[in-house]
Amino acid sequence: MHKKNRSGVWDYMDKNPNTPDQIQLLEANKLATQVEEVDDINVSNEPSTSTNSTAVTHYEHSTVQIEGPPPKRQKQLTLMNRFSLPPDSKVDQFNKAVVEMIAEDMQPLSIVENSGFRKLVNLLDSRYKLPSQKLIGTTLIPNLYDSTRKMIETILSHTKYVSLTSDIWTSLNTISFITVTVHFFDNNLNLKTYVLTTRKLESNHTAQYLSGVLTDIIREWKINTKVVAIVTDSGANIKAAIKLLGIDHIPCAAHKLNNAVKNALKSEFEENDIDTNHTEEVDMMKLVKMCRSIVGHFKHSEVSTRILHEKQKQLNSPVLKLKQDIAIRWNSTLTMMERLLLVKEPLMLVSMSLPRCPNMPSNEQWQTINDFVLLLKPFESLTIQLSSEQRPTLSKVIPLLRGLLLSVNNKVPVTLTGNFLKKKLLEQTTKRFDDIEEMYPSQFYAKATLLDPRFKKAAFTSNDNANDAEQEVQKEIADCIETNAPERTVLEPSVTQTTLTPEQLEHSSHSKEQENLLTYLETTVTTLRSQTTYTSTAMTLFKQQMLGALCDVALKYSCIPATSVPSERVFSKAGQIVSARRNRLLPDNVDKLIFLNANLEK
Repeated sequence: MHKKNRSGVWDYMDKNPNTPDQIQLLEANKLATQVEEVDDINVSNEPSTSTNSTAVTHYEHSTVQIEGPPPKRQKQLTLMNRFSLPPDSKVDQFNKAVVEMIAEDMQPLSIVENSGFRKLVNLLDSRYKLPSQKLIGTTLIPNLYDSTRKMIETILSHTKYVSLTSDIWTSLNTISFITVTVHFFDNNLNLKTYVLTTRKLESNHTAQYLSGVLTDIIREWKINTKVVAIVTDSGANIKAAIKLLGIDHIPCAAHKLNNAVKNALKSEFEENDIDTNHTEEVDMMKLVKMCRSIVGHFKHSEVSTRILHEKQKQLNSPVLKLKQDIAIRWNSTLTMMERLLLVKEPLMLVSMSLPRCPNMPSNEQWQTINDFVLLLKPFESLTIQLSSEQRPTLSKVIPLLRGLLLSVNNKVPVTLTGNFLKKKLLEQTTKRFDDIEEMYPSQFYAKATLLDPRFKKAAFTSNDNANDAEQEVQKEIADCIETNAPERTVLEPSVTQTTLTPEQLEHSSHSKEQENLLTYLETTVTTLRSQTTYTSTAMTLFKQQMLGALCDVALKYSCIPATSVPSERVFSKAGQIVSARRNRLLPDNVDKLIFLNANLEK
């Protein structure tokens, strides 16, 4: 039988027989002997200073209290135990932030595989492991899309009227998409805009096919009975498609305005006939061509551009680059000419020292360029104001167009070419918007203007048109009262005040550079207010009984945008999403990324 292993400490200590839970040193003499033996092997060979008295002293103070078993040795914490992985809730927050960054900044999904981005995330929190590109595309983006969509569906379920805008665009890899946006007032009477979908078109863009696509989109979002009107460009196919839906179509005011200006700037002469004809129309075409040639030279010559910038610095003027226009956008022609006027002095000085510089405008041609800017500036101001998404815009079309025509008519060009352009601009604008106040073919502009507390009848050029609009609005209010009579008896004061306050419909402040096209209304509105009598005040108070129905009708027309610009704005962002870096995105992912980019809370 083997003897149990025994620790060497018991050669010097023993249990106290009286108190078993205590230990004591062995006899002093025995301990002293053991100490001397240890001293004898001192490596320094110095004589030992240990004595019996020293051992006895140790013995007298050697009683040790033991309370239970000795404590276990604490293990050293490992790096993984000390810096544990973040909790699942935190990982979900990180993942959501990554997906939102991809959507908002229009980054490719492959960014999570890029070494630089991974290093950055690791530096911020080394515990977090980025999700794979596959996980983002198949799970995280769809999850965020679903939650955002449910939020918008909930908001839409509580609104009564909505309007839509739509347009078609083609991606970098020649795939056609249709985009649809929705506009409505929420419960707090805030005008809301959301992108509903960006859907791939699988067939020819016929009216029947587009009508079917729009029908599916409207049904999916459960707004079949809520759509008041759809705003698009004047393409024959999309107009016919909306007609098949049985929904009112409103042509985009910005498109109509763009066509008016483009036709005014357009010459009927071929470029080869320029040198053989000498009319204001040809002079206008020659001047635009000259401006393009000048800008093109500096765009393609690094030396000329550098010399121009140096001359601007010498003259203590802002260092500005020239801007080239695009044939399909008239406002780019305005921008090009504005910039040429700003750099006129350094440009003329530099041109004299450049050997291959194109011909510069003469003094008369510079005056014509100034006339162009003078005449086109009001059109730019009108386009900007009608393209807003933050405030109602349909009600401003009639008063702003009237102000535009008055403004252009009051301009005084100093050149024959400038006067010719003025004439053509007035003709083209009047031609396209001549029936804007009438109830037919579109009643929406007149009703929206009449219901706007800033304008009412004062913005109309024809009293007959204003009266016709008033009668139609009264009929609609009466129908609304009859329909809602069992449900609505008294309108809450808070709703009345919010609806009728002009500030709710007022456009946001504009830049000082924009021309005020509503100046002409100030005198008319002041005169109408001064004619208010006690009788008219009493009549107004009586009519307030209909405010509940009036609120419904006003919101119905106020939610309609004047342009399809909201859909077009999606195109520029979509062009960055479907870019050369990620031209293999599936159409479904394109839809989800554009949706999130537009609808995530900024």
